[in-house]
Amino acid sequence: MASRYLEPRLERSSRAEMTRLQTRRLRAEVQHAYARSPFYRRKLKAASITPAAIRTLDDLRRLPFTTKDELKDNQAATPPWGDVLAVPFADVLRVHLTSATTGRPLAFLDTREDWYGFYHSYARSLYAYGVRKSDMVMAAFSYGPWIGYWSGFYAAQDLGCLVFPVGGLTTDARIDALLTYPITVLGCTPSYALFLAETAAKKGIDLATQTRVRITWHTGEPGASIPATKAKIEAAFGAKAFDLPGLTEIAAWGFECDARAGLTHVHEDYCYPEVLDEQGRPVGPGGRGELVLTSLYRKAMPLIRYRTRDLVQLADRRCPCGRTLRALEGGVLARLDDMKKIRGVVVYPRRVEELVRPHAGVDEFQIVFRRREGLDDILIRIDPSPSLSLAERDGLGVRLAEDLRTGLGIRTTVEMAEPGSLPRWDHKAKRVKDERTEVPF
Repeated sequence: MASRYLEPRLERSSRAEMTRLQTRRLRAEVQHAYARSPFYRRKLKAASITPAAIRTLDDLRRLPFTTKDELKDNQAATPPWGDVLAVPFADVLRVHLTSATTGRPLAFLDTREDWYGFYHSYARSLYAYGVRKSDMVMAAFSYGPWIGYWSGFYAAQDLGCLVFPVGGLTTDARIDALLTYPITVLGCTPSYALFLAETAAKKGIDLATQTRVRITWHTGEPGASIPATKAKIEAAFGAKAFDLPGLTEIAAWGFECDARAGLTHVHEDYCYPEVLDEQGRPVGPGGRGELVLTSLYRKAMPLIRYRTRDLVQLADRRCPCGRTLRALEGGVLARLDDMKKIRGVVVYPRRVEELVRPHAGVDEFQIVFRRREGLDDILIRIDPSPSLSLAERDGLGVRLAEDLRTGLGIRTTVEMAEPGSLPRWDHKAKRVKDERTEVPF
């Protein structure tokens, strides 16, 4: 029987073995950053830290955090790369940009070895889903400087899969490819998976029965870690859907596995994870906090104690798959940067999706934070299925309003748009609009 692990020695290593590996790589990374990166030499000197002071993983807490705003300011001050770069420019092989939901995107450079580490850890994730050499893979992400398309493509190729390149194809052309070729694995954002299925359905095509797709994986958004969204994708494709969280700046750092136990494993030989509370203290098993990652493999642009702004929960149970890697309960639970406060109540867009997606008849939705008569208000604009009658749309609106009120602890305004009127995306979805000129968060 074939192994469920691509690299069993690493995926099932003892805690002592993993700690030794992480300690060795951490010390090398800090030494490299101090010696070669002007950015980190300044940071560590300002904190009165030398590489010799970092002997154990516990010493990591003595190092300062790195934030995305710092990196943006650094690249703005010393364009285009900033001075994080810790290798000669001639040694750089790849450049990728972050998606930049706000402001100018960050540019990240990789050496040949860095790039291998990124896509090989990604390949380990795909293997954990059940992707094998015999599969034909479609990576349906935007073709451009974003890492989603390239890392998925190279990861599948790393496993020996036949990869069907569709980065520059239209949605119609991608649907035709799914119908024509024996494609068994599909990778895309969760929003785009639903849009693919919706577009196919309008043409009378049932992707669940008319294609050979057996596995889908999704990154760029938290949708595939939301049970209702995952269920919609699985029903649409007749396949098993998996979530793959990652950051252009760090790695494709986590993955679900074929045990489907609700846990997200961390590639902790590639990036060291800390889960910290609001006071910056480590949480114990079952505790929630911000995920902070330190790269253990990247040399062109090393990152130390990078604040991801992702809210996660450290698992307090073992996964049935047998992996010993650190695990998170339910993946990324929320983006701290996405938090909004409405009339004293904290609201996360992910929570809205958790409440909206279980309702049949919702093809797409939009969240608008606005001010009405001096008070903050949340407008949930629904793009309903065209198969619904006007009376059914009204009923859907009533049910949604009640579920949102109960689930969020605050009343919202639900508005039915015309079917097909809200935008769709083949990259990261932008469902949230904040129309307030003054906001507390």
